[in-house]
Amino acid sequence: MPGDEVLVPALICKDVLSSVHTVGAKPVFYQVNQNLAPVSLPNSSLIKAVIAVNYFGFAQDLEIFFDYCKKYSAKLIEDNAHGYLSANIDGVLLGNRAPLGITSIRKTIRIPDGARLHISDTKLSELIPPQLSLNEKPLGARYFLQSRFSKVERLTRLPLLRWARSIVRLRRFLTTGEFIATSTALDETENVVPVGPRDSSMKKIHKLNEHVEARRRTELYRRVSSALDKSKITPVHGRLPENCTPYGFPFFGDAKAAKDVQRIVNSFGVEVVRWPDLPEAVLADAPDHYSNLWLVNFL
Repeated sequence: MPGDEVLVPALICKDVLSSVHTVGAKPVFYQVNQNLAPVSLPNSSLIKAVIAVNYFGFAQDLEIFFDYCKKYSAKLIEDNAHGYLSANIDGVLLGNRAPLGITSIRKTIRIPDGARLHISDTKLSELIPPQLSLNEKPLGARYFLQSRFSKVERLTRLPLLRWARSIVRLRRFLTTGEFIATSTALDETENVVPVGPRDSSMKKIHKLNEHVEARRRTELYRRVSSALDKSKITPVHGRLPENCTPYGFPFFGDAKAAKDVQRIVNSFGVEVVRWPDLPEAVLADAPDHYSNLWLVNFL
């Protein structure tokens, strides 16, 4: 509601804030430590919702959030954008543990759109509009090229995706002066207009062999972890928890270390990216572990 406040982790992509602003609410940030767990949660009678993030598909401990929401009568939202196919050590799927859970499926499998909203609060379910109508837009040339390149790359080890990304980024640099597209402050306040997913995306989701994809990601995490064992980086997690299907391999390091990691993992057909594109209000006082966080992306 307009005037309400929403607790959001400071370690977050700036475009997440657009949904908060769209409903007229105000984001209030809380800090996370190097384990990506909350340091403290600020108190305010205006806070009506709290967002907890399962960073990179690793289960966030929700106990502190449940206690906070009970104390201040706020609703907990489990941001599971990275956690499709991942579960906690008890086998409960991430995104299903709070009154509201949001999972961005398109960030785990190569489709242009597709997400899941899980509602376990019956009162809230009565307020949520029905499923948005599917649209008939095709998956697009970019999707098909990336899919074909990815399959060929895994079979032949030819770095087709890396070559394609290099060409795209060179073209972007020649037109904009930047190799990597970055979001702007305007993205934080952009009005979100709900649009239904493609019917073709939904079909891809239904055809996915979840067991095979989860196994691919788990094995890739272990291979990357082993390959980086003697590199000058600090993994965010010391081990891969049971039932975790990783979005990627997160680590702390400087830009030079990240380049060295990219060289090491090139043979795996994966890319190293900096994450996240922090909100403007967080940038000035961001601790080092925010700006030195990288991800070996398993997409």
